[in-house]
Amino acid sequence: MKTVPMDLKEKVKPSAIARPEKKSCKNCIKGKHIGITNDILCREKGIVSEDYCCSSHQYFILDDFKKLDFYRCCDCEFFKFYPHEYINTYGVCEMFSVRKCDGSIKKACSRFVRRKEYMI
Repeated sequence: MKTVPMDLKEKVKPSAIARPEKKSCKNCIKGKHIGITNDILCREKGIVSEDYCCSSHQYFILDDFKKLDFYRCCDCEFFKFYPHEYINTYGVCEMFSVRKCDGSIKKACSRFVRRKEYMI
């Protein structure tokens, strides 16, 4: 049987699993920091201390949150812009509408296709 060199074993060694912090409202997706004190504004319980944790706790993981893009009509390929004096996202959806509107206000529909200039 072949033996594997030691440095190769180190390269393929799985890294340690990152353990999340202790459950608390400061690392919950439903909590929002209040700028005045260290308290947290929770959607479920109201204002609580940062060490508090309720039964509906959900960890806030920034990488997962970045995947949830909140697109608007102005980010869609089918939204055509029209010049407006004050609103730079003014236009019309070519698929569903004939009315001009502010595309940054309306949420993207089920036919949303991301504009090429926004693709990473």
